[in-house]
Amino acid sequence: MSPMSEPPPDPRPDPQPDARAADGDREPTAERPPPYQGTYGAQPGQAPPPPAPGHGAPPAPGYGPPAAAQHPGYGPPLQPHPGVTGPQDMLAGRWARLGAAILDSLILAVVSVPAILFSVRWDKMQESIESGEPIADPLDLYNVPRLMVGYAIAFAVGFAYFTVLHARSGQTIGKKALGIRVVSAADHSAVSWGQAIGRQAFVYAITIVTTALNFFVAAGALLGLLGLLDTAWILWDERRQALHDKVAGTLVVKTAPWMPNPYDKS
Repeated sequence: MSPMSEPPPDPRPDPQPDARAADGDREPTAERPPPYQGTYGAQPGQAPPPPAPGHGAPPAPGYGPPAAAQHPGYGPPLQPHPGVTGPQDMLAGRWARLGAAILDSLILAVVSVPAILFSVRWDKMQESIESGEPIADPLDLYNVPRLMVGYAIAFAVGFAYFTVLHARSGQTIGKKALGIRVVSAADHSAVSWGQAIGRQAFVYAITIVTTALNFFVAAGALLGLLGLLDTAWILWDERRQALHDKVAGTLVVKTAPWMPNPYDKS
């Protein structure tokens, strides 16, 4: 074959194997040093500095987030309900107790008033009106046996009303409407039947004595005012207890949806 039939030689030098290899496979030369194998921030021949907190090593004492933040799921301690600063704020207000008593009295009047009116001698009253002469003895206006029966009915209904409702829920209709409840003074638990009975028995004992003084003793109305001392005791008592509360070992407290109900058996 003639020289003219052969392809002209390639003027570029043959490619070297290290030119086709990756940078990491090239042989180190003076112009291209090997990759750095140390740790950034350390001088040659020195130990590398310790890793920063949060990168594989525990934080130094006194640093890092507070202990509460290191344990997710544990929130801040429970705080008292807004507006409640101490046990005194849990006691029922004096006006609330008065309002509950008035409402309960109106409810019981539905039964007691007809029973008392049944004992009135309407004929004597009519004679006094027609003759214009006043009745000297107030007892002449009543049929005394009927009056005693009427009082007995009123007392029985009232005693059952307060005793049963206090023992079962700590609340009469009046107390429930005013948001208050009767509990044990010792531990704010539900009152027992004995406490409920004793509490109401003391109240009615004062009522019976007051009624007897009004009918049979001169100036009995004035002496009967001593019965108000039972209820008036809450005005200066530290725990706002009436005398019947102290006798029965009870306390009247506020109720709220967030407060536990000691009478709830569920």
